[in-house]
Amino acid sequence: MPTAKSLAKAEPGELRLVFASDGADNEAQLKQHRAYVEELRIAGYPYVISMQLGMAYQVSKLPFALLIGADGILKSKGLVNSREHLESLLESMEKGIASIQDYVARGERRKSAEFETSVMEQTS
Repeated sequence: MPTAKSLAKAEPGELRLVFASDGADNEAQLKQHRAYVEELRIAGYPYVISMQLGMAYQVSKLPFALLIGADGILKSKGLVNSREHLESLLESMEKGIASIQDYVARGERRKSAEFETSVMEQTS
C-alpha cells in the first residue's frame, strides 16, 4: 500500500487510488476491514468491499491492481507486489496493453505476420 500511495503522489492528476477487498459477510469481517484500513493508513482513500467487483474483473489473486481509464474502461491489470509492478502496469496502459496475456498474444500475432511475410517473399 505504501508503494501505491507514493506512486499516486508522484503522478498527481494521472492516478486515483481506490482500494477494494472481496467482501464481508458479517460484522466481525467488517470490523477486520476497518482495522485493515486504519493499520495501512488508507482512510483518506475510497475503500470498496465487493465480491462482485473482483469477479467482474476476474481477479483471483491478491495483491492485484486494475487500471481503469477516465472513460471507465479497463486499461491494464495484473498482480502487484512492488513499485516496479505498478509502474509496469502504467506503462502497459500507456501502450494499450491490458495484461501480460495480451502482450504475449500480440507478440505471437506479430511473429506469425512476420513469418507469413517472410514466406511470401521467399515464394515470390
